[in-house]
Amino acid sequence: QGYEGLVEGGDNIKQANWLSVSNIIQLGGTVIGSARCKAFTTRAGRLRAARNLVEHGITNLCVIGGDGSLTGADIFRSEWAGLLEELVRDGQISEEVARKNCRLNIVGLVGSIDNDF
Repeated sequence: QGYEGLVEGGDNIKQANWLSVSNIIQLGGTVIGSARCKAFTTRAGRLRAARNLVEHGITNLCVIGGDGSLTGADIFRSEWAGLLEELVRDGQISEEVARKNCRLNIVGLVGSIDNDF
């Protein structure tokens, strides 16, 4: 569900693997889910997203979208260390967990439909 799934967590976060995505290329639309997320535009929303990723042991993201999605990914990446520090300070994660998740790798893929080359 895009960034909304990261912020909300729970069942909105699913691991993608060869089996789960191998037969969707011929399907139209946004099979993997898509949603605009006002919460992710705030630091508090990105903090929730960071906590949810850490809880799932996720340190790699593939972001597909246009300017908003890719800008959001860049902001998230640049804030990552500070978000983890805040989670440690607030007692939401341990220092050991923060160390294990200290690096967030993001691949950004342009998937814009704005017709603005």
